[in-house]
Amino acid sequence: MNFYDDLVMQTQMNYSKYHPIYASGSTPYQLTDKKPLPYSEQINRLVQEVKEADCVVVGGASGLSAAGGGDFYYEDNDSYRKYFRPFAEKYHFKGAFAGMMHPWETRD
Repeated sequence: MNFYDDLVMQTQMNYSKYHPIYASGSTPYQLTDKKPLPYSEQINRLVQEVKEADCVVVGGASGLSAAGGGDFYYEDNDSYRKYFRPFAEKYHFKGAFAGMMHPWETRD
């Protein structure tokens, strides 16, 4: 198996392993022992910190890349073939997410 195949397999296996935990709104890791602030206090704190910040960095997920033209997630189109041709030809998936969600039997 080459590096790319191994990376795809590891990503899918991690996704499958932790999906039920993340889907329930939780995390497999203990992030802190502190009790969270009430929601209204969290919002007030966020607003205050944004006001005091020199700059704000915002991260985004697939919606941001889709807005930027990333359309290879759900269909077999020109962009998918451009970026995932070896993956598409080897596994015959019709989009990047199809491979991520595939129930692989082994890592090989």
